Amino acid sequence: MIPAQAFDEIITELRRQPLQVNNYRDKAGKGRSQTFGVVGKRSLPSDYSRQNWLRPYLFHQLLDFGEKYVDISFNAITVNQGYKASPHRDKNNVGVSFLVAFGSYTGGELRIHEGDLSGNHCVRFNPIITDFSKVLHSVGDFEGERYSLVYYWFQNSKSVPLPPCSVRQEDGKWFFYRGEEKITKDKGLPHPLRNRVKKVIKIEKGEIEVKFP
Repeated sequence: MIPAQAFDEIITELRRQPLQVNNYRDKAGKGRSQTFGVVGKRSLPSDYSRQNWLRPYLFHQLLDFGEKYVDISFNAITVNQGYKASPHRDKNNVGVSFLVAFGSYTGGELRIHEGDLSGNHCVRFNPIITDFSKVLHSVGDFEGERYSLVYYWFQNSKSVPLPPCSVRQEDGKWFFYRGEEKITKDKGLPHPLRNRVKKVIKIEKGEIEVKFP
């Protein structure tokens, strides 16, 4: 069991600024769920999540919690806020994940639908470690304020070596560093599609805009 007070600062920060709704987790349900650390970039190589520099203080809290309580290797952390996941597998996770829930809620058991751990599990302050890429799992109905953290190793076929990342406090503010490069909210990471020349070609039923490098 993890002491309830270990989550107090994270809860305070999430109440101050709730997570954005994630419209891309359509297979597992739609709701407030964001990933920090390394994420997939669609057709591009994996890279650091924009959440790292949009919310560096929260990322700092998550890394600090991971250092104290998470005993598996991880490069990604998914944070869920009031999120009821539908049955799914975490296909891009490699190896075991560490999952724990917290908050003032009732219900909300972790449901594992197959394998040796099949059944309902109370994960409130009580972590579970298993390979969620291999088992169908979901979250039961709940009432109240439910949060959860999932620490895991993310990798896909387009993964490339990344410089180490860190979060540093400067003059009372927190900033995300990709290697020695400070990434800020107004700048973000360079994007390979930015500043590409646009060319318009005509087709029979109208016009479409095509981007070329």
